[in-house]
Amino acid sequence: MISERHFINGDWAFAYGEHPGAEADPGPSWHGSEWSDVGLPHSFELPDFRDYRIYVGHGCYRRTLDVDEAWLGQWIALEFLGVFQACEVFVNGRSVGSHKGGYTPFTVDISEAVRAGGNDLFIRVDNQWDARLAPRAGDYSFGGGIYRDVSLLVADRVRVDWYGIGVTTPVIEPDAAAVNVSVEVVNDEPHPVEAVVSAVIADSGPVAELQAVKQTIPARSTAVVELEGTLPHPRLWHPDHPHLYELTASVEVDGRVRSTQSTAFGVRWFEFTADRGFFLNGEHCDLHGANVHQNRGGWADAGTRASIRRDIGMIKDLGMNIIRGSHYPHHPYFAAECDRQGVLFWSELHFWGMGGEDIEGFWFASAYPIHEEDEAEFEESLRRALRTMIRVHRNHPSIITWSIGNEAFFTDDAVVDKAKALTVELVAMSKALDPTRPAAVGGAQRKGFDVLGDIAGYNGDGAELFHDPGFPSVVSEYHGVSGNGPGEYEVQWEHGVEIDYPWRSGKIFWCGFHYKTVAPGAGLQGLADYFRRPKRAYHWYRERLLGIAPPEFPQPGKAAALQIRSDVDTVPTDGTGDARIEVEMVDEHGVRVADDKPILLTVLEGDGLFPSGRSFTLSPETGSVWDGAGAIEMRSYTPGPLRIRATADGVAPAELALTATGPAKPAGSGERRLQTPAPYLTEPPLGGGYISLCEYRPVKTSSAAPGHHGGNATQPGESTWRAAGDGPGEWIAPSLEFPYQIRQFDITFAEAPTAPWVVESAADGRTFEPVQEHGPGEDRSVKLEFEARTALAVRVSFPERPLEIREIRVY
Repeated sequence: MISERHFINGDWAFAYGEHPGAEADPGPSWHGSEWSDVGLPHSFELPDFRDYRIYVGHGCYRRTLDVDEAWLGQWIALEFLGVFQACEVFVNGRSVGSHKGGYTPFTVDISEAVRAGGNDLFIRVDNQWDARLAPRAGDYSFGGGIYRDVSLLVADRVRVDWYGIGVTTPVIEPDAAAVNVSVEVVNDEPHPVEAVVSAVIADSGPVAELQAVKQTIPARSTAVVELEGTLPHPRLWHPDHPHLYELTASVEVDGRVRSTQSTAFGVRWFEFTADRGFFLNGEHCDLHGANVHQNRGGWADAGTRASIRRDIGMIKDLGMNIIRGSHYPHHPYFAAECDRQGVLFWSELHFWGMGGEDIEGFWFASAYPIHEEDEAEFEESLRRALRTMIRVHRNHPSIITWSIGNEAFFTDDAVVDKAKALTVELVAMSKALDPTRPAAVGGAQRKGFDVLGDIAGYNGDGAELFHDPGFPSVVSEYHGVSGNGPGEYEVQWEHGVEIDYPWRSGKIFWCGFHYKTVAPGAGLQGLADYFRRPKRAYHWYRERLLGIAPPEFPQPGKAAALQIRSDVDTVPTDGTGDARIEVEMVDEHGVRVADDKPILLTVLEGDGLFPSGRSFTLSPETGSVWDGAGAIEMRSYTPGPLRIRATADGVAPAELALTATGPAKPAGSGERRLQTPAPYLTEPPLGGGYISLCEYRPVKTSSAAPGHHGGNATQPGESTWRAAGDGPGEWIAPSLEFPYQIRQFDITFAEAPTAPWVVESAADGRTFEPVQEHGPGEDRSVKLEFEARTALAVRVSFPERPLEIREIRVY
């Protein structure tokens, strides 16, 4: 049988809670009031307005799975592209599999558990923090759910394995490219089979055939079959012309094709160099891009493929050429869309640190386990995820590195050597699994992590701390935008990233879009907001990179009416698509005005769904309305006409007509039960106040003498910060990276202070206000206590002349 794939994103019931024993009870109990009707992708967090608190616990999903009688005896499996972060799967009350790990795809074989006709499918999910499962920490939100697509797979007992084709092009010349293909063939039969494996390369029709190979596949085993061939006159993949080929592998037994599988691939070569930057297809290519998280306004992590396509398009439309998939393996469709649109992709593993108060039991913990009994399972969770990430994504020409993680140096000092040893192991494992790509270490600006991979990714002040390091490097995060609303037009770059050094391969902005995080007050650094509306700075980048002048920004005025539009006319009902609906306030002349007031969107006809159900409120209070406009995505899982109405106080309403397309629903499906809010939200725990909030954080300075950079002052040790000059106005400003309530400031000078100094704090990280002023003193170490205040950064300034500082600590 040729492989079949069926999306099963619709017709799910969902309930918060663990529901013990419910997997064995497909009867009336799951039709109770606590259950709602949902579609996938789905999140525990719906609707999501960036509340830092999340529901931490269990959620259960159930649906009927129809199995064709002709499928019985074949391989039947469920494919999950992402479940956060642990799940158990049951079919007809029988346990058929489980999975741990929130960011990688997996399959569950249900061949022996199903019967012809209707089958009960029950999935229990939990997103509880796990000391033995990566990530243990991160500046992100860790809401649970089946937040990516689920499909039913059907294939022959002799078949190409799941993601079982690997394609490389080891030699590329203008007239021909060598193509090597590895095909993993599964034989579930109780006897050996003689398989003939072949492959065809297509480009709007066949362009090359790889010579078939005959190989015996032992009973109930998997074997790898190697094919070789030549692709004549290859068209190269490049961001400016992202050409793709399709390779289809076939497995034939006794003259009958038992299985086929296709994969897209591109022909290109690249090189990261230590002294000349990055090269693609032999030409220098300056990398400039953005970090992108997957969560989004209203829908949390549960974005559709259409939303992914729009996200990548927004980065491409800026004139940027690379996306860093921060900081976990993204949806397989993400890399595929980077291939199609022509955007290079930095694919990253979730060995992830955050810093701060180092709280075990929540995502503020040490990146690497602090308890020895947790180490083995934690390390294996990352090995398992790395194997899957590379297997699933290996054929994408857009991917130019496998990154091992981000800021894993935020590990307790007692176990940091183990974190570094694991990084080294994962780098080696990456290169063994895929020798064609280098391994990067992202966020490697502290504790010597930058030398552990092939490429160092420096975040924040790493851009100025590591000049010409002697190995390939990228600025993997640099900042310039903060806050809700339209923001400022011009971006103020920091740490010297405006200089394009020849030895640096490029720079990647933090970040493309606002994101939700468990860190209160954080996540507002996007070029577009959480609902994917471009801020002023988005247009500044587009003008700088592409020469496109910004649009006319709306001015304050009185709205008379609403205007509503969508990016599409039709919405597929299989859960892969949506409509992005935008509503604007306009005056009596039809000109948009910055009149910010709540806007209510209501589905009047059809089964359109917003994150909150059949209606959704955009408002200034939730950051979803500014400059007189707001946007949200709407889905439908039922075919038919859709009519949406937008209303706001004191203005004329507007309506929009769309069409949902897909197979007809069975008669009598009943009224949809809308999802209720989570029963509770978990408040992040408070730390004990004994760890400095600026430890190993980025530092800005007015100047620094050689060998005495600002980072020395936020890490233990004997090294110091010393200003380059000796006149008035010098300063040092450690960032806390997240808004904290601070109450104490400790400073140690190299010598007892002999000149005045001032301690300041900034709630926004930029606008500093005095905390305390001090003059000369006898003590090198000074402890300051004060009334609690919110701070994103602190600063020590010197009105007369600078003093040398050994350490600054903030609590």
